[in-house]
Amino acid sequence: MRNSRFRPYWIQAEEKECQGLWDKGVFKKWSRKDLLSNDRVFTSRYVCKLKRSAVTGEVYCFKARLIVRGFQMVKGVDFEDSFSPTPGLAVGRFMLSLAVANDYELHACDIEQAFLQADKLPEGVNGRYFIQPPPDSPDANNRNVVYEVCRTF
Repeated sequence: MRNSRFRPYWIQAEEKECQGLWDKGVFKKWSRKDLLSNDRVFTSRYVCKLKRSAVTGEVYCFKARLIVRGFQMVKGVDFEDSFSPTPGLAVGRFMLSLAVANDYELHACDIEQAFLQADKLPEGVNGRYFIQPPPDSPDANNRNVVYEVCRTF
């Protein structure tokens, strides 16, 4: 974002991410005054990454992912279990070996949105997770608005 030349691309990537999440029904807008006393609100931020061509090294995509800053959560208070919705390198190797052994076709997969498995979130304090509006969103400066990460789409 500091580089004025790339700023419009990063803003566009953030808007695309946020709009995709709203379109899928991942967020629901709440007022802070409607929260229960034991509801906690976590901060969020964007993680940005450049995607480059393996052949030429040219940038072909600006990706922005909205993440909840989970280091603020306390085990036993905010969650009981944790999970990782993305496969690791071992899973990738296993899938490749399985495809080769059985002569399967293997196709590429690119994840387009974050919170794809929001419906599999473990129960929170009240079965609800709230985040502050992401930076640069229309509600970012409104301290009375929070977003619930919905468990169902």
